[in-house]
Amino acid sequence: MKKRASIYRFSWFNAWFAIKLLIIIGLWGLCYQCFEVVRDIEPLKTFTPNEILGVETDATVAQVKKAYRKLSREKHPDKNPDNPDAVEEFISITKAYTIMTDEKARENFLKYGNPDGKGSMAVGIALPKFLQNQDY
Repeated sequence: MKKRASIYRFSWFNAWFAIKLLIIIGLWGLCYQCFEVVRDIEPLKTFTPNEILGVETDATVAQVKKAYRKLSREKHPDKNPDNPDAVEEFISITKAYTIMTDEKARENFLKYGNPDGKGSMAVGIALPKFLQNQDY
């Protein structure tokens, strides 16, 4: 009887188990490779116009114009021909100025995080309406 017990002791370790184990190890290896690739990606830059211009969120239009003129003189691509990122910096400064001086775009950016307004994609949670109210 003892011989039979030792034969069935590792009966779970068969060909199917080995195949499943190899598949799991392979999938884990693929996940690790994906992690290695994603880890090296630079984080996405956030676009906050008031930080780009160096003004407060509630700055007046005159303060925004003053900051824009100062930055546009410093960062203009013609004044920085040796800087390869000068064009991108100048474009972001101009976009920030446009957002901060246009009342509607500024209001939309502060409210929705986008100068164009609320996006077309809306995500909802399957909860009753009374629970979706911000008061609750």
